[in-house]
Amino acid sequence: MVALPGLFGAKEKVWIPKGRPSPFHDGPTNDQLLSMVMALTVEVSVLRERLDTHERVSETKGGFGAADVEAYNADNDANAARSSLRSRIMHKVFRILRQETARLENEDQDYDKIMKEFDDV
Repeated sequence: MVALPGLFGAKEKVWIPKGRPSPFHDGPTNDQLLSMVMALTVEVSVLRERLDTHERVSETKGGFGAADVEAYNADNDANAARSSLRSRIMHKVFRILRQETARLENEDQDYDKIMKEFDDV
């Protein structure tokens, strides 16, 4: 694996596997789509398990109902936490595209370096 700077600054690193990728389908676009769908599937699965836990705890303890959920208004802290969660999900889902962008940018830098060396000769 090779670490390259990410799109959001030097602190964020994008890990890129060395060597040629083994495609599952007939092109890299399909592989990227599959990776994104799989990331979303994992997130939905985790979300569903957490929702099931909340439903069971609420049912056991005689807690809130659907009307309570509809009437709820999130405060600033809740909105900030939700924003952070959304960012994490988007980061995970679009990871494959960031990796590809970083790889292409690295290739461009290699090309520019080669061309500069060629000009110096």
